[in-house]
Amino acid sequence: MKLSKMKEHTFPAPALNDWEKAAEKALKGKSVTSLHTKTYEGIDLKPLYRAEDLPELDRVASYIPDIEEKFNEIKDWYIAQNVKRKSWDGLSSALNDAFSRGQNCLSFSIDSLESDEKFDQFILNISKAFPLFNIEKNNLSFLQRMTVLAEGNPSLRNIHGIFGFDPLSEYGFRQHEIPFKQWFDSVEKADRCMPDVKTLVVNTVPYHESGSHAVQDLSYALSEGVMYIERLLENGWLLEKIARKIHFHFSVGSHFFMEIAKLRAFKKLWQEILTAYGLGEDVVRKSISISAETSRFNKSMLDSHVNMLRSGGEAFSAILAGVNYLVVHPFDLIMGEASPFSERVARNMQHILGEEAHLNKVSDPGGGSYYLEWLTDEVGKKTWAHFQSIDSRGGLQKLLLSGAIREEVMEIKESRMADLSTRNQSMIGTNIYANLEDVLPPGHAEGGGRLSLPFEQLRKHAQNLTDRGTIPNAGIIGLKELKSFKARADFVSGFLATGGIHSSVSRGCFSKEDILRFIEETSLSYYVVCGRDEDYEEFLPLILELVKNWNPAVKVDIAGHFDNGKMTEWEKQGLNGSIYFKQDMLVKLNGLLSIWEEEHHVE
Repeated sequence: MKLSKMKEHTFPAPALNDWEKAAEKALKGKSVTSLHTKTYEGIDLKPLYRAEDLPELDRVASYIPDIEEKFNEIKDWYIAQNVKRKSWDGLSSALNDAFSRGQNCLSFSIDSLESDEKFDQFILNISKAFPLFNIEKNNLSFLQRMTVLAEGNPSLRNIHGIFGFDPLSEYGFRQHEIPFKQWFDSVEKADRCMPDVKTLVVNTVPYHESGSHAVQDLSYALSEGVMYIERLLENGWLLEKIARKIHFHFSVGSHFFMEIAKLRAFKKLWQEILTAYGLGEDVVRKSISISAETSRFNKSMLDSHVNMLRSGGEAFSAILAGVNYLVVHPFDLIMGEASPFSERVARNMQHILGEEAHLNKVSDPGGGSYYLEWLTDEVGKKTWAHFQSIDSRGGLQKLLLSGAIREEVMEIKESRMADLSTRNQSMIGTNIYANLEDVLPPGHAEGGGRLSLPFEQLRKHAQNLTDRGTIPNAGIIGLKELKSFKARADFVSGFLATGGIHSSVSRGCFSKEDILRFIEETSLSYYVVCGRDEDYEEFLPLILELVKNWNPAVKVDIAGHFDNGKMTEWEKQGLNGSIYFKQDMLVKLNGLLSIWEEEHHVE
C-alpha cells in the first residue's frame, strides 16, 4: 500500500462491547468484572475508562489549570528534605552541603539538640536565604522558641515559609487533652513578629501512619481546617488572614493514582469551603498551600533498598498532584538514623523528577485523564460525605477525644494487615520475594506501627534462632518429575523465606527409597511435600508412615488447599498441616518457627 493510501486509511473506534468480548476471551471466560478492584476507600476501580466516565464538564474544568494564566508561573516545588544531626555545627555543615547540592528549603530537626543560645545563632545565620519548613511531631516548643527569637530580632520579620504544630492530630488523635490555649497564644505571637510565615498547620501524618485511607485523610483535614477557622474567627482574626496562614500537610502512600487524586481532590474541596465562607476566587486560589512527605507507614527494614523505589513513586505522585513542598524520607530512616548516602539519594530523586523528567515545567500533568479525573471526583464525593458525617456526629474534636476516629482508622489498618498476611497485597522483600540474607538491627521491633513490623518480628525470631545455633531449615519433598512439583515447591520456598526459614529441595522422588534417602541426607525437623493432587493420594500415606518410623518428632506439611474432610483424614495419619495460596502467613509462620524453638530448648 502506498503512503498516500495509508494516510487515507482509518480504523473504526471499537465499541465497549467489542472490547469486553475480547477481554473475556483473553480471560478464558471470566467476566470483565473480575478485573475490578475494591479500594480501602470503598471505590470500585474498573479496568477501562472512557470519555463517558468523565465527571461533569464544569467540575473537570475546575481541576484543569488555565494555561494562559499560569504560563509564567514557576512550576518548581520546594525540596524540603529534613536534615538531622547531633550537634549544631554538624547541622550547619550538613545544611550548607545540602544547599550546595540543590536543596532550596531550610528544613531540619532539633529533637536531639539542646535549645540554647546556639539555636538562636544558628537561625540567625542560616534562615535568610531560604524559606523555612518545619512540621515535626510535638513542634509547639519550636514555634514558641522561634517566636521569642523573632521578637528580639527584627531582622527575622521577613522570614517566610511554614512551621507549626497541629494540636488536633498530635494530641486529640491520641485522646490527650488538646493544648488549644498554648497553641493559639503561640500562633498569635508568631503572626505579630513573623507575618509571612504560615503557622496554622493541619498535619494528617499521624492519621496516615496509623493506617488511614485517602478519604479519611481528606475528611479529617477539612474538618480540622474548618475547626481552626471557627476558633480563630471567634478570637478576632480576619478570614482572609486565616486562609493565607493555613497550611495542609499529607503523607503520600504507594497507591500511585489514588494519591494523585487525593491531593487534587483536596484542592477542589478546600477551595469550595473557603468560597462558602465568602472569600473571592483570586484570594482562594492564592491561599491554598499543601506539602507532602513520603510515607513511613509502608516502609520496611526488610530488603530496605526497595524503600527507594517506593519513595520514588510516592514523590512522583505528589509532584504530579502539585504540592508546594515535598519531603522524601531517606530509605533507611526507619532504622533510626539516615546515612549521608540515603539523604543524597532522597534529595536527588526530586532533582531527577524536576530536571530530567521535566515535571517542573508542567501544570497539572494528570488533568484531562479519563481515569484520574473520574477518580479525583470519586474521592472528592466520598470525602465530602465523610466530612458531613463527622459534623453530624458532633464534630472532629468530640470524635477524636472519644476514640471514634482512632477506631475507624484502626479498622482500616487491620484490613491492610490482613491483606498483607494473606498476600492480597504485596510488600516486596517483606511478604513476598524475601531476601534470606537480610540481617535486622538490634531492637528494631520494639515499637512503631508500620505495616511491615509483624513480618520483621518473624524474621527477628528466625534470626535469634540462627544466632543461638539453630538455623530454621525445611526440606521440600518433590514428587515425581520436576514439572510435577516445581510450581508448588517454588511457592513453598518463597512462603517459608518470608519467615526467615531456609529450604532444601529434593530431586524428583519416584519411590519410597528416594524419599528416605532425601530425609536421611538432610535430617531436618520439618518437611513439606509438593506434587500434583493425584500424586498425594499415592505417596502421602507412605511418606507419613516413613517419617513416623524414622523420627516421630518430625513435622510434615503438604502444599495445597484441600477440603476439611481430606485434611482430617491425612491429619489422622500424622500430617501436621498445609501451606497454600491466600493462607494467613503470620499465623502459619509463627507456628512453624516454634518447631525450631522447641528444638533449641531440647538441645
